Amino acid sequence: MTPKTRDDYLDLVDQAIFEVEEIMRCAEDEGDPEDSEFSDMMPVFENLSAGLKKLHGDILQGRHVFGDGRDLPFMAPLGKWKNRIPFFYLLTVLNTVHKQGLPG
Repeated sequence: MTPKTRDDYLDLVDQAIFEVEEIMRCAEDEGDPEDSEFSDMMPVFENLSAGLKKLHGDILQGRHVFGDGRDLPFMAPLGKWKNRIPFFYLLTVLNTVHKQGLPG
């Protein structure tokens, strides 16, 4: 699952955007406050969606720097929610490649 090229990385960013938008749709459908597995996390998902879309745009515009050794900006606030984000592993892969750089 580790991307080897910028386009592979963008595909994973697109997949993450799809996943967060899908979970946001699920959260919107949760009408019962007793069943708020995702709806109580809506602000977290909205920030994540915005961060992923910015990342995508920055990569396309050539403004994103891979291999700077720092976490993606949206990762730090997600730490306490990682057990409630079904696709957290995908975000971890994106963050690792961002920090270490693309191979080759």
